[in-house]
Amino acid sequence: MKNKILILINSVEFQELNSYYNEKTIFGALNVERNENRHSAFIAWWLNPKSEHGLGDAPLKLFLRLVATKESGEIIFKKNDCRVDFYSRVLAGDYNITIREDFELEKSVGKLNSDNSKGRIDIWSALELTVKDEDGKDSSLAVGMLIENKIYSNEGKNQTVRYFEAVNSYMNEFPSEMEYSSGMGILLTATKQKPSCDQFTNITYQELLTYVIEPLMSSVDADSLQFVEAFVRNLGRPALTENNKHYGVLAVSKKEKMLLERVVTNNRDIFENAFASLYPSADVKTIIGERYETLTSGNIDDDNILRMLWDANEILFKAVIYHLYGEHSAKLDKLFKSSNRDNSKYLVSYNGTEIFPDKRLSKAMAACAIFKAYLMEYPSTTLAELQKAFPCEKLNDYYYNRKFNELFYEFNCDGYILFTAGKHKGEKTLAQWDFYVDDEKLLSIENGQKKAMCVKMWRKGDFDKLIEFVEENYKFIGIEEC
Repeated sequence: MKNKILILINSVEFQELNSYYNEKTIFGALNVERNENRHSAFIAWWLNPKSEHGLGDAPLKLFLRLVATKESGEIIFKKNDCRVDFYSRVLAGDYNITIREDFELEKSVGKLNSDNSKGRIDIWSALELTVKDEDGKDSSLAVGMLIENKIYSNEGKNQTVRYFEAVNSYMNEFPSEMEYSSGMGILLTATKQKPSCDQFTNITYQELLTYVIEPLMSSVDADSLQFVEAFVRNLGRPALTENNKHYGVLAVSKKEKMLLERVVTNNRDIFENAFASLYPSADVKTIIGERYETLTSGNIDDDNILRMLWDANEILFKAVIYHLYGEHSAKLDKLFKSSNRDNSKYLVSYNGTEIFPDKRLSKAMAACAIFKAYLMEYPSTTLAELQKAFPCEKLNDYYYNRKFNELFYEFNCDGYILFTAGKHKGEKTLAQWDFYVDDEKLLSIENGQKKAMCVKMWRKGDFDKLIEFVEENYKFIGIEEC
């Protein structure tokens, strides 16, 4: 495993991908990586033919073409009993666009239908689209385009229905020279969602990137290219801060996907082993499935290196896991919240007296303090009794049947311990990797005649089980989160 890790870190694709994710973008610098308003501002800028990107109406035409490929109904021009298939013209690009009302962010719905309706449209513009009918004459359509942007939430109750009714009411008052007028609703989301309004079309961020942004990036004005590249990089970069309600990947560029596929080839087990080592096993099992039982190395030294490697390259590792298991993005979003990592601090006491006075303890140290508090109540406890008092199979999925079947082992001075479970059962490993072996944290058993060492890897789910177990069985132990 160590040689595989070395090869991975030194690979060109690992270095290039790591550099790609770690380059700071304006969205990260301002802590708005998943801010809907900032994303809406970029999208409105990109679609607006008047923007300084130098692309004219090309982005807007690509966007309307994307809508046309997904639209189930048809908008039909009617003039002199002639019918023109509007979406076919949009797909072919055989039409002209005039902006009748400029792009606007946070457009009040109440201003569209004058009935004090609540709500704001994220992106709004009124367009005039002109095509030639079968007789070669111009036909015009007024389109009220509204885009509702949802990164980390679903639409409100009947929100798209209310918005579309308001827009259609507004468009009915458009100038009489227009042969036809209609609303066009788009629900832009991180993952596929069905709008409550049948006249709305759902478009994902991945579709927006693939079909509307990437095809034009090589033609963007030089002064605007860095801004566009920052937005694209931001879409594929997992968000890390607690302020972001959506932590996952919104869309992946072609370049990024190619690098991810290359870095995963022959290295998948490294990423999955690290993932399984750091996060609650029940959740990881659900996500990884059958591979879970065979992917873990069972080597404590390797697992510790993998955990440190993950922490040093957190964005890259998370991006790889999203790449491998994107269908579980909602579960990954929840799992990757910073609150699911070992960041909380605790105070542990025995009958009101702190075990480690004036110290805020990590989960691992809090577990050690819990065991010390138990032994203060029952100082004559033997190793077997201590193992029975805190059964590994009930409390710590990370160790049980994978590395060790117990949370406690007798301390010896040679520095090694045998695996007692898993595929490396019977092999030696350094005790210090997974057990506390320094004097302050060793456990005194049999009235001080012997010393025991306790495991020090406690993931959030396991530690939560330990707290619940202690609160139910050992009332003399106090645990306070601080």
